[in-house]
Amino acid sequence: MAANTLFDRLVPDVMQDRGERLTLAATTADTLFAQALAALDQGLIGVEVRSVPIAAQEDRPPLIVHLVPIHGAARDLFDRAAAIVIVTPVVPAEVPTAEVLQGLFDLTPAEARVARGIGEGRTVEAIAGAFGISRETVRNQLKAVLAKTGLGRQVELARLLAGAKVPPGSSGD
Repeated sequence: MAANTLFDRLVPDVMQDRGERLTLAATTADTLFAQALAALDQGLIGVEVRSVPIAAQEDRPPLIVHLVPIHGAARDLFDRAAAIVIVTPVVPAEVPTAEVLQGLFDLTPAEARVARGIGEGRTVEAIAGAFGISRETVRNQLKAVLAKTGLGRQVELARLLAGAKVPPGSSGD
């Protein structure tokens, strides 16, 4: 087994290298992982990826363990391996910078700062205080942002910028 530094940091709290196989420290997740490995070993998995969730811990976000079968030309590089294990943390999306938002939605610099503040979950009052402007000014800039993004409500903007899906028709279409 070969692993990179990020993967190595998961040992032994998340992953454990046992003699017979790689195991997961979480019992429920390890049961699913063992089933996926057995299916791979028996030839029941072709090219599809198997994914196993691991619940969050106090000091770690939830993780998804992906078992990616090696097939085709990849066998030339990984001739002794049957699969690659990839571990992905599930973390909230980072809100784009004000400069990026300005370019994406044709916002003014002030509108972009307000949009970013909303995306970060800040209130109109907090944004006003941070930039030394009135709540009414922030509200006017927020209205302009909503018009330029085609959204109808502040919460929709927050969801959009945080990477959450906005349900179709929620902006009054």
